[in-house]
Amino acid sequence: MEIMTIQISSPMLYDRLHTLSVEYNLSADLLISLAVKRLLDDVEIIRDLRNGKIKLE
Repeated sequence: MEIMTIQISSPMLYDRLHTLSVEYNLSADLLISLAVKRLLDDVEIIRDLRNGKIKLE
C-alpha cells in the first residue's frame, strides 16, 4: 500500500469535507478515499459504455 498526500486547494471543498467529516464522525481520509474510489468506478463505467460493454446487475 502506498501513502499519498492530497493538497486541497479549494477552500469550499475543504470546508465541505471538514463539515461532512464532523457530521458523520468519519475521518477526512476515509471520505477522500471513498470519493476517489467512486470517481474511478464512474470512469470505468464510462469506458465500458464507450467500448459497448453494458453491465446488467
